[in-house]
Amino acid sequence: MVDHVVTAGRPVRRGGTAVFLVVAFAVTWAIWAPILIQARTIGVDAIPWTFFLASIGPLCGAVAASAWEGGARGLVTWARRTFSLRFRWVWWVVGVGMPVAYLLVAWLVTLLVTGSWPEAAAFGLTDKLSGLAWPAVALVWVLTFGLGEEAGWRGWLLPALSRRMPVFWSALVVAGIWIAWHLPAFFFNPTYRDMGAGILAWMLALVCGSFLLAWMTVGARGSIVPVLLWHAGFDLLTAADQSSGLIASTISAIVMVQGAVCAWLLWRGKREKNPTPA
Repeated sequence: MVDHVVTAGRPVRRGGTAVFLVVAFAVTWAIWAPILIQARTIGVDAIPWTFFLASIGPLCGAVAASAWEGGARGLVTWARRTFSLRFRWVWWVVGVGMPVAYLLVAWLVTLLVTGSWPEAAAFGLTDKLSGLAWPAVALVWVLTFGLGEEAGWRGWLLPALSRRMPVFWSALVVAGIWIAWHLPAFFFNPTYRDMGAGILAWMLALVCGSFLLAWMTVGARGSIVPVLLWHAGFDLLTAADQSSGLIASTISAIVMVQGAVCAWLLWRGKREKNPTPA
């Protein structure tokens, strides 16, 4: 197991992490602010499209931090690594295959518990994107919370932190920041607002997900392509209206187990001597 994410070496100018955090949070929270204000005053009947637009915060943070640390050359270097396709084919299978496996297991669990299959026609559909067929919904997830988040969390922040600490600890720090970034959504998004005590399970799931996605990023040599596909697939499955309850819980439980295993692998890699790129 590798103990680091592929990086471009030391930055020309320091302070990139601070720039990343300020921009990532400021962009997302500024876009969410009008939704939050409306929700706390007159109420929100439907989640507007700007909810999805706000996912570009981490991407903007990554662009700003890369330019801050290394100028145009730093920005190009970041983009080439982050969106590289030079990784082993198995990571395509991991990025796409795992969400497919989640779907199969969750639907089988639904059959065993309820005695019937979930309605196939409702697959992936959400009232947050009403009127869109599931392929279009999937594309929205890829371009927003897939690309927007992962270009920042695993594309910039994880490698930046792993220059100073092992990936295990870097993934844990990313998880804490990732959780904090979601804070405004708990005051206007019904999905988060109605969690109650379930917020603890949600936080644990994000920590486990951070370890899983860090492991994938390391395996793909710093590329986030498999990671963003996984993230979009996970959102497509768990954020669908039909997934509320059993399907989402089943998939989250699987990810928690996977995350625990990946945490152990990253911890073991932390103790290896002279780790080499995968």
